[in-house]
Amino acid sequence: MGKFKPVVIVGAGVLGLTTASVLQDKYPGIQITIVAADVPLVPPVAERERPSPDYASMWAGAHLRPTPGADRQLGDEHFLARRTAAVMKSLARSNPESGVQEVDGREVMEYLPEDKQRLKTGDSYVGADDQFRILEAHEIEAGGVWGCEYKTWIVNVHVYCRWLLTNFIRRGGNVVQRRLNSLDEAFDPSLFPSSPSSSPSSSWLVVNCSGRNFDTDEKTNVIRGQTVLVKNTYHKTATRHNKDDTWSFLIPRPLGGGTIVGGTKQHGDWGTEIRPQETAEILAAAAKYWPDFVSKVEDFEVVMVNVGRRPWREGGMRIEREELGKGRVVVHGYGAGARGYELSWGAAERIAGLVDAGVVSAKL
Repeated sequence: MGKFKPVVIVGAGVLGLTTASVLQDKYPGIQITIVAADVPLVPPVAERERPSPDYASMWAGAHLRPTPGADRQLGDEHFLARRTAAVMKSLARSNPESGVQEVDGREVMEYLPEDKQRLKTGDSYVGADDQFRILEAHEIEAGGVWGCEYKTWIVNVHVYCRWLLTNFIRRGGNVVQRRLNSLDEAFDPSLFPSSPSSSPSSSWLVVNCSGRNFDTDEKTNVIRGQTVLVKNTYHKTATRHNKDDTWSFLIPRPLGGGTIVGGTKQHGDWGTEIRPQETAEILAAAAKYWPDFVSKVEDFEVVMVNVGRRPWREGGMRIEREELGKGRVVVHGYGAGARGYELSWGAAERIAGLVDAGVVSAKL
């Protein structure tokens, strides 16, 4: 077995953790350090335990709601999502303790976008054997003009990220909990305690899963999301798309994690405060659209209200290799917006492919 150059992964969100897992699979014994301000140690229930709103992976739903799309970006993301779905469904069967579970998914729309018009019952929507079917008119709730059901997956994000982190450490990975102010700091020799301080920063590779790239990329912004975690458990994941571009959704969390009721999607809104009016509207919409879940708002057992800032990037994720000079190399993998979990395994494999390019595969 050869000795490979070490890797620093910036960020312990779902993309950073998944990329670490993929690299450990490809290169047994590789030395990887994850450096991040927040790591998934405990569920953020108490106020004092809550991570930053920018640690979007802890505030996510999370589930797969396919968005096939006709343009290049959506088409590429659909490819990554299908690959991720295959891995997630495999984990649900082989490692249920990971917090991943297969469930039925349901969508109802008050309008019919172009990418849905071509679909028909029996098509592959999520992936192989997804049992996709178009709903009959009488099955669609009032106000909806199109709907579908299919097999998909859901995640208890706190359980899942801790599971990824635990496996990473068990396989020899190192974690440094530190807030970096810039990507340059990822080339600090102290991140590898076994290396002499005189080691050149070109001795290792940096994988940038920082979310927004320290706000140095003019294409990045945030999407504010407010959701409500309730103790009540629904039996499927469901989404309602409204004409005014709002949506309502239910995402159960496996292993007794309740249900995420959502939610808002506010581009460019950096606010992190809980907005009580939004909470009331979110719960009222859920009671209206899914009376089989709760018949009235008062039936909800609210656990907590979540506010997170999703790291969105215009044009989609940035996945590319960059030379910074003096032998320093960075592989970028950031800007997934609200689709971090949906794209995670497909994106991580693509990121790992760029890591191969004469860096990790070059034995020391």
